[in-house]
Amino acid sequence: MEKFLLVDGNSLLFRAYYATAFRNVLQTSYGKYTNAIVSFNNMMINVIDDIKPDYILVAFDTKDKTFRHDMFEEYKGHRSPAPMELVEQFETTRELLDAMNISRYELSGYEADDIIGSLSKKYEDKEMIILTSDQDMLQLVDDNTTLLLMKKGVSDIHEITMENFVKEYEIEPRQVIDLKAMMGDSADNIPGIPGIGQKTGLKLIHEFDTLENLLANTDKLTGKRKENVENNIEIAKLSKILSTIKTDMNIDIDLNDFKLNIDYNSLYMFYQQYEMNRQANAIKDKLDGESEVANFKIKKVEKISDKYLVDNTFLWVETSGDYQNAILEKLVLTDGKTVEIINRENFLEDQPLQTWLKSDSKKSVYDAKFLYHLFNRENLQINGISEDIMVAAFLVDSATTNWISFLNKYGGTQCDIQSKADVEIDVIASKAFDLMSVKAEIIKEIKAKDMEYLYYDVELPLTRVLFQMENEGIKVDKEIIVAIADKTAKIIEEVSNEIYGYANKEFNINSPKQLSEVLFDELGLPQVKKRSTAIDILEKLSGQHPIIDAIIKQRKYQKLFSTYADGLQKYISPEGRIHTIYHQTTTQTGRLSSTDPNLQNISVRDEEGREIRKAFVADENSVLMAYDYSQIELRILAHMAKEKKLIEAFNAGVDIHAQTAKDVFDLNEVEGEDRNKAKAVNFGIIYGISDFGLSEQLHIPISEAKDYIEKYFETYPGIKKYMDETVEFCKKEGYVKTLINRRREILEINSSNYMVREFGKRAAMNAPIQGSAADLIKIAMVRIDKRIKAEKLTSKMLLQVHDELIFNVLEGEIEVMQKIIQEEMNSSMQLDVPLQSDGSISKDWYGL
Repeated sequence: MEKFLLVDGNSLLFRAYYATAFRNVLQTSYGKYTNAIVSFNNMMINVIDDIKPDYILVAFDTKDKTFRHDMFEEYKGHRSPAPMELVEQFETTRELLDAMNISRYELSGYEADDIIGSLSKKYEDKEMIILTSDQDMLQLVDDNTTLLLMKKGVSDIHEITMENFVKEYEIEPRQVIDLKAMMGDSADNIPGIPGIGQKTGLKLIHEFDTLENLLANTDKLTGKRKENVENNIEIAKLSKILSTIKTDMNIDIDLNDFKLNIDYNSLYMFYQQYEMNRQANAIKDKLDGESEVANFKIKKVEKISDKYLVDNTFLWVETSGDYQNAILEKLVLTDGKTVEIINRENFLEDQPLQTWLKSDSKKSVYDAKFLYHLFNRENLQINGISEDIMVAAFLVDSATTNWISFLNKYGGTQCDIQSKADVEIDVIASKAFDLMSVKAEIIKEIKAKDMEYLYYDVELPLTRVLFQMENEGIKVDKEIIVAIADKTAKIIEEVSNEIYGYANKEFNINSPKQLSEVLFDELGLPQVKKRSTAIDILEKLSGQHPIIDAIIKQRKYQKLFSTYADGLQKYISPEGRIHTIYHQTTTQTGRLSSTDPNLQNISVRDEEGREIRKAFVADENSVLMAYDYSQIELRILAHMAKEKKLIEAFNAGVDIHAQTAKDVFDLNEVEGEDRNKAKAVNFGIIYGISDFGLSEQLHIPISEAKDYIEKYFETYPGIKKYMDETVEFCKKEGYVKTLINRRREILEINSSNYMVREFGKRAAMNAPIQGSAADLIKIAMVRIDKRIKAEKLTSKMLLQVHDELIFNVLEGEIEVMQKIIQEEMNSSMQLDVPLQSDGSISKDWYGL
């Protein structure tokens, strides 16, 4: 009988991470976390070698809420967010599976368990094997389905079959659901029946067989147990539904897509990219004959041939070191027919090659911004970049986030491995050749989707602007940061001691388990959500005991300390500057994101958080200058919706929030609180806010919030019409677009799951507006940079914080920079309403 291996991707990845996270922090030389990926890979390879399945599928959860959340809002509601080091590795794990040529499957509104459960019952003619660390899967064991259950770490795997199930668990697989419904499950926040643990649950199963029989025969129970069961009948029924893995989903797949056929060449390339050298060496003997033979030749040379030093050559580099310290090791050039590779030593001696790099000769590359940094560190220049395949492919499809996924989508042709001795060179050449081979298809899609202006005039020139900003960095006064860190640490210590005093003992305040025991068991505080200590829950308990406000304060300062006061210090360079990294190809709306460190997330509203900004200072004889767009998303909404009243208000220069308060709340005079409410409504509408969401934000009844939203749409009917039409367009076409044709696919809008569908609607309403705002400031950045260079100014653009730009401006250039910035920001797009930017000047970021 053929074997079909079903793998619980989320379960294995979490197990892989936590089994290795505390031994050492595995990272690539360029800063990518890999401990979970390496462990996940090793588990997969070992199980595949052991089982030798004919078919394989890895199922994942999605980020969306599931049908279980619709039934029980608190489902899994108390779980803490996954560590950033793990979250980063989820996408890389998907890349690993793609490189392996192993199929993966995920479905919005459902969990990986449901996918596995339904597939396990779909193929009765196959031997079904499930690999997981989740004991919920025990309910799926039957005569045709075996469970490989990971007990401890990543190597202790127990094989569970029908033959050994009852001996191991004292019940039958079908009764796993009944037992869980009675006991509840703290991990999933399933309530169960109070007072029933595993021992009592097993006893009741043995006596009544099923939950239904127990609930129908409560007269056979006595005392507190009888009372608990009878008082929680509906909860018990709900718990059983929540505990039941779906086995009847209609998953329409072609079994042949899941045939096990590992692509060792692609896998080897992945191992190289993520510096998994031991794994790469282990599969070298499997590389011959695995890839399609490509008709091109590879040459290792001491000097690049002149035929490559022309227009439209594709350039690829192999490097060592992290992003901000990478060193070129090999340079690869291809014309689409042949490939030449030169190593570092010869490259540094090849003057014609360096002259070509500096020239305006057109070059196609992958990740232009990185190349600007790389050659700048060698005191060399690269000019003439006419195509950036990474940026172009992301615009076409934001799911293609790395070169492996590009090739999977567009179908590059891998090179034939000529000899094991040259396997590394061949794989490097294959990367360059494959990316060159898919360039034409990607650019064809750019043109077909009318993205030429967005790509060639905005995103491509922006790569150099962002390089300049990253390279310049911003000056930091380390003494201020250290002083804030010391002050914050002292506050944390004082507040922690205060908490210990209220609890009458010391404990780990950062442990949800220990904290919940103190709050709910020892101090007897009410449980808003079952034993949750999340910040929103603590805020609802504020005032019920002084320990709550102390814990909220402790968390606030702990985050401030770890993320900024202490966290920023490791990013200060020897010359006293912080060089953040900007990412163009991560957010689907087109916004830039910032990491290492994230300078877009420093608090502006909280005074303690704002203090950190005092450490970011101007250079000598300079000031910091900030300009930000005023109400840009509302202005874009007015333009896109062609809403006459809003357009008239903006053109008249009136206070738009005060005007909204008058129109929506029927007021003659507007107080500050009224304006704030109107502001919440204005921006809430942009994000597709619900009655409930607005009521929570304004602390008003849902009925009142509903009235506000209805009155808003009555006042501005063009907005309602625009929102409805945008949602309908998205339902039909599957995407929405910005004013300059940036697309965002929103497949969730046609989901059968209500919650997922509603998320899709909100995203459809917001993405064109937020995306157009992101496009607008990118256009401004490119235009301001051109003006600074054209007028030969010394001032520099330093930071972008969404709608705001921050510059270091020489004191003698203040007036001319104010003129340039305002002119370019206010004319970057022609809208039906005026664009308005407001500026400020200070010696530090705090004063802006």
